[in-house]
Amino acid sequence: MKLLEDENLDWAFLPIGDNYTMGVDDAIKATDFINCKNVIGIHYDTFPVIVIGKDEVTEKFIKAGINIKLPAIGETIDL
Repeated sequence: MKLLEDENLDWAFLPIGDNYTMGVDDAIKATDFINCKNVIGIHYDTFPVIVIGKDEVTEKFIKAGINIKLPAIGETIDL
C-alpha cells in the first residue's frame, strides 16, 4: 500500500469487515500509507461474521480525520 502514497488518490475502497480482510483499525492505518482521507468501506455486512456497527465505524473514522462512506448493498454513490 505504501506504493500508492504518491498517487494523490481522492478516494480509496478499503475492506473493513475484519475476519477475512482488514478491519476498521487497519483500514484507518492504511489511509496513512496511501495518503488518502476519503474512504468507501467494502467487504462488510454481507453475512453475519463480517457485520459491522456502522455508527461505531463512522465515529472511529471521523476521530481519525477521515471521511467514510458506508454504502448499503446495491446503493450507488456519486463521487
